[in-house]
Amino acid sequence: MEGTKKAEPEAAQRVLLISPKTSFGPKLQRTYAGGLGTVNPGERNLLPPLDLLRIAGVLRAAGSVPHIVDEEVDGVLPPAAYTREGRAEADIVICQVSLAAMHEDIRKLAEFAAAGLRTFAYTSIRRHDQWQEILTTSGCAGLLLPEAIPDLGRLVGAGATGDSRNPGLITAETAGDLARLPQIYGDLAGEPLPARDLVDHRHYVFPALPGHRVTTMNASFGCPYPCSFYCPYPLGEGKKVRAYPVERIAAEFEQCAQLGITAVVFRDPVFTFDRRRTLSLCEAIKRTGTGIRWWCETRIDRLDEELIRVMVDAGCAGVEVGVESGDAGMHDSAVRKRLSLDTVRAFHHTAHQTGLKMLFLLLFGLPGETRRSIANTLEFILELGLSSEEFNVGVITPYPGTPLHDLALSKGWIRGDQDQFTSFNVVMRTDELTENELAEALALTEELHRIDGGRAPADTLAGYRHRVLNWAGTKPSPGGHRA
Repeated sequence: MEGTKKAEPEAAQRVLLISPKTSFGPKLQRTYAGGLGTVNPGERNLLPPLDLLRIAGVLRAAGSVPHIVDEEVDGVLPPAAYTREGRAEADIVICQVSLAAMHEDIRKLAEFAAAGLRTFAYTSIRRHDQWQEILTTSGCAGLLLPEAIPDLGRLVGAGATGDSRNPGLITAETAGDLARLPQIYGDLAGEPLPARDLVDHRHYVFPALPGHRVTTMNASFGCPYPCSFYCPYPLGEGKKVRAYPVERIAAEFEQCAQLGITAVVFRDPVFTFDRRRTLSLCEAIKRTGTGIRWWCETRIDRLDEELIRVMVDAGCAGVEVGVESGDAGMHDSAVRKRLSLDTVRAFHHTAHQTGLKMLFLLLFGLPGETRRSIANTLEFILELGLSSEEFNVGVITPYPGTPLHDLALSKGWIRGDQDQFTSFNVVMRTDELTENELAEALALTEELHRIDGGRAPADTLAGYRHRVLNWAGTKPSPGGHRA
């Protein structure tokens, strides 16, 4: 059924949804970082444009005819390709705009606007100055924020304006209104299923779920935790956790099975936030009998052995968990996850016992980070024996709109251009670490990946530890890891 086309209603509004190709290539993951996007040079993921699939589902239910172009898969076509005999084949164009690719995405928007097509930007960006730059430079009619999705059937109409009735639509007249950071979301229960039939899932890959046709899914949105100081997920999705009904997720699994999709990557910031709901959700997924394997992201302190076993039984192949640091002092002072390293160790043990794959998400460069604390994190990876597929280290990024960004601006820490805000480029310093020191720390991480982390031969690990200690200028702290 993949790629099945439905008859178009006569005189229906035609909407072209575009995920633009950029110089980052498939390394740009637009749904990550709360929708702002990350660019991970070490990843081989290529995931479908989930937000556009959601938008297409809403528009189709409202009587419009959506068409999705993922330029990373479908190739780049100029605006002229969407006209025939001088007549536009789309009444409206909606183009994704991500933070790191903002200027490239703006150029794509401008091409369609210049061709006379009514064009909107879809974005999770939350800065008024950036809204104004997008609108002014591209010439688009407006910006659509994630909270606009439930009402898009109405908003894309010819009379749509950026007034108070449409909190998710930003226009040139409202972009400077400092009160317009609404995060007023519609009811998820009534949202139609994403239009997954509009893309060919055979093109998408997620290495942790090899050999599958992969799609992405959200069971919930939002994150209420204090790591919002530096984490962009609350910025893009709000601090209140909003969840789809369990029955809706089961229906999405059944839809996936009908389309030949065999793997799902959940994009929830905290998939297991509500333990009781997670148990019900796993039961509902299992009852579908689809056999679809799935992956999710959550917090270690929202997991326990019983829950993990239920998840694995329902098809969960693995989880990403934010750990941030392997240094006890950083967890006490800067990480804001309220985790102890012993809790991390216990989870690691349970995951191995239950057959759950894991990916530890670590972060270098929070205020207060030192060479010594970074060395302790690298040693913690070695202590746990993590393979190169089991850890991922990013570098602190001052996402515009977070308190960290305001602090970094006030202290003059930011050095990199916004186009380098990828989560894996060094774009700022702190009072404790220079840009060069953070770059050196990332190089040590890359070396750890090359030797396959804690699974390298003993002599290789000994040489690596020696280089880390020389760089740190000290032995790892006794509180940072077990001897």
